[in-house]
Amino acid sequence: MDFFFCVPYYKTHIRTNLKHVSQQNLSIPVRKILYSRQGKATKDKSKVKLVRPLQESVSQMLRKKSKKVSLENLAERDPCCDILVNEDSDECRSALKNARKMTARIDKISEFKDEELPTQGNIWKAISWVQTKHWRLRKVGKIKTEEYRKYLEREEKDFNKKQQRFEMTKTMSNFLNGLSASEVHCSYFLKWLEMALEDLSRHQLSALLNQYIALEQKSPKETDKIADVDQQISISSLQIKQFFRVCGQRYTCMAGLTEFCILRRKMEPLPMFAAQMLLDGVPLEFVDGDAANIPLKWINAVLSELHFLIQSNSKVKVISVIRVENSGKSTLLNTMFGTRFAVNKGMCTMGAFMQMITVSKHVKSKIGCDCIMVIDTEEVAHLALALSDITIINISKDASVEKTFLRMVLNALTRVKVEDKKPLCYFVQAHMTGMPASNQKKRDKALLEQFNVMIQRDLQIKATKLTDVVSFDSSTWIWHLPFVWRGTPKLASYSSDYSKTAQALKRCLNSVKQSCLVELFYFMVFWM
Repeated sequence: MDFFFCVPYYKTHIRTNLKHVSQQNLSIPVRKILYSRQGKATKDKSKVKLVRPLQESVSQMLRKKSKKVSLENLAERDPCCDILVNEDSDECRSALKNARKMTARIDKISEFKDEELPTQGNIWKAISWVQTKHWRLRKVGKIKTEEYRKYLEREEKDFNKKQQRFEMTKTMSNFLNGLSASEVHCSYFLKWLEMALEDLSRHQLSALLNQYIALEQKSPKETDKIADVDQQISISSLQIKQFFRVCGQRYTCMAGLTEFCILRRKMEPLPMFAAQMLLDGVPLEFVDGDAANIPLKWINAVLSELHFLIQSNSKVKVISVIRVENSGKSTLLNTMFGTRFAVNKGMCTMGAFMQMITVSKHVKSKIGCDCIMVIDTEEVAHLALALSDITIINISKDASVEKTFLRMVLNALTRVKVEDKKPLCYFVQAHMTGMPASNQKKRDKALLEQFNVMIQRDLQIKATKLTDVVSFDSSTWIWHLPFVWRGTPKLASYSSDYSKTAQALKRCLNSVKQSCLVELFYFMVFWM
């Protein structure tokens, strides 16, 4: 291994520094010693004289170096360094072994999902479609409504029986073993599995993602092609959420099993595992974005276990962000709260995810709650607004593009209004940089007037102005969020202004102590 030493030149100190290096007994071959004396007149010249030999020496070393050492193997190569590596622990190695068992059989993701995760395939989409027809009742025709409902219930039961016939696969058995181990083992296991699945998906999805982004930017009107590529991405993607979907489906089908069935005993503790992972900061999907389905029994069971794990009278503050696709909602939530919502360039969040954030004792009195539930969702504004105490509505600079979205938001706000309680909303304008404060105030005033005009023109909204629909503070109701990056990705650095603005918004949200905060039990009743 070759080393370079940059020894500062301070008259007599140079001899002392070199003597100190030579006394370390490092057995280091010294390639070359370069001296540089910097004076006022020769400062730039001495820099050039010093840098050029360094560049030549480093380039020569890199060309001759045939064997390279990775950071992963550095600790094994030189145990005398006493480098502590968490991968050396028994629990971490056991978790890695379990994760590799699951991913070793994956060749093509689409084929793997059909063989190892069969319950979430076409049969799950068929069940979701039957449930949708049951709630909408749009194709009743000449049949009586009750008869049509009974027909749909029989059809759903038939699909559920087919779903129950699928046996537990080896992959899911390994997944359940990873969840049922100790808390530390489970944390390692999920992280190893997440990293392995990301590596597999990156190789198989890179071309499809580039194609999807190109179509979105260059041919936005070709909706059929975009939908086709989006479907291919859904088929070829594999994440941890797919395994938790199977857990929810297996738990839902458990009602048809006998009390002493071995499979039923394996399924019963699943909600407890999911609730514990929610407390540990792992996001949980509660709206299936691929099948447009909410597994009510599964979510209700998880929230019941969560209600048991924390105090029964715990106050929960629910915060969500709504916006159309590719608007940086997940990035904003991750920056504000340190959440772990998935972020993919050019892709939107499918479905809806929740993550719990526990609050320390000395902060509870300041923010008025025991824990915070953060919801990341895509195009299910009605559900997000119905569940949330505080909603962040992300809008872009181009108001003309936002008309459809804003009209949808206003309709949703009027529908979820309960008695005299108004939803508390904050509006965030993204990509706002370099605009004077006076211009921002004019823009905010124009946006408020636009809201009022839209409300007055819409006959379905029984209100005349925005304050009749939502509750907000006139001084903090709108926030201007700068760009995430300084420059053009991928070479751009992260913007500190973005983080500072996001943290300021977070402090504003935490300072709110409105009366609409509910106990976790009443939030759980929503899903019953």
